[in-house]
Amino acid sequence: MIWRWDQGRLDYFQIDEIRRISKALMAFNGHSLPRGDDPDTLRATLEAYSDRPFLPDNYKVWRNYKRVFGCQLLATDVDGIVICTDLCKQMAKGELTSDDYLVHVAKHFYFPSPVFDEYTPTGKQVFPMCAIIKLLVSEFLTLAKPFLSFHEIIDRIKGNGVVGTEAFTSYGQLKPTGTKLPSGSDEIRQIREMLRFMSQLSFLKWENPNLYLDVDSTDSAASIAQLFTPMIAPRKTNPSQELLQLGQVAAENSIPEIVISEALNPFDIEFIEGIRTRSTHLRIERSSKLKELYFAHTDDPHHCNMCDIDTIERYPWADRLVELHHLLPLSSPVRVESKSTSLKDIVGLCPSCHRATHKYYSKWLTDHSQKDFSTYAEAHKVYDYAKSSICL
Repeated sequence: MIWRWDQGRLDYFQIDEIRRISKALMAFNGHSLPRGDDPDTLRATLEAYSDRPFLPDNYKVWRNYKRVFGCQLLATDVDGIVICTDLCKQMAKGELTSDDYLVHVAKHFYFPSPVFDEYTPTGKQVFPMCAIIKLLVSEFLTLAKPFLSFHEIIDRIKGNGVVGTEAFTSYGQLKPTGTKLPSGSDEIRQIREMLRFMSQLSFLKWENPNLYLDVDSTDSAASIAQLFTPMIAPRKTNPSQELLQLGQVAAENSIPEIVISEALNPFDIEFIEGIRTRSTHLRIERSSKLKELYFAHTDDPHHCNMCDIDTIERYPWADRLVELHHLLPLSSPVRVESKSTSLKDIVGLCPSCHRATHKYYSKWLTDHSQKDFSTYAEAHKVYDYAKSSICL
């Protein structure tokens, strides 16, 4: 069975972009797709919410991006009318954290997918993301090995015919099979993009060619493994109806908060105030793997971005005193790109500036009656406000 993804469209699979696409699709929900020489009204709607180019201009957007929206479990068409899923509606309203969304996709996306031509309502279903995360957690718990390479995933999951529904204990017994994909094959590129998509989960990190489980305790790892039980239901014969079923979100299926084993200090409690997205934000900033990547790939990583002190110069006995601050909206995961690794929207702050920044965020959100920043630009703007308010 070939593992498929919509190759070459990774920028459209970033969580913040998925939120914008969700809002656009909801604005178009129930409308007929343009045909023939009709103006591409879907393109106009998408461009009203997103800065991404939905190329090429000489084709209707739906023709080239239907698979994107399908892999995201956001929308399909029924008799030429765009229909959004429950998942799309909740993403558009801001009711789901990034982890909520990604866990839902992992538990519902399977091969052969109704997104692709190979769909069949019978036979074996493979839930690749669930299988990968279960094996990753198993390696961490049994071998203290926090990563899987791309080739291990192919060899031990695809090679052994793992489907993701197996008992967790069976993952520790998977043996190498020698399975490899042909060099340069489309499937290699598609699986890599799927891995980079799922690595936006707050407890995963992608550093080519490895997928890392970024947790600090066995309790955290065990709680993660319990989340990834595939959701299996009788399949619809019609692919569009099946995709709408995969995008159903029931209240009882809400995602529990992932364990943070570090003790929370009073500053943390003041910042969280019962908001799950802020808890995710703190977990991302505390990431040991993210900090390792930051110091390895950032120019002058010891400078505080806010007060501009050089922490090594001021405190020569304290290595890596700088803490990471996440500029994106609180519910968004950091983006870590492969090869020339760049950590977008992460800045280093001294501990005092870091706490002060979060206090500024809490005050600003309270003053504006908001639970979270509404856009990427708003989050950056408020950080700049905080930075410009410092009395040096």
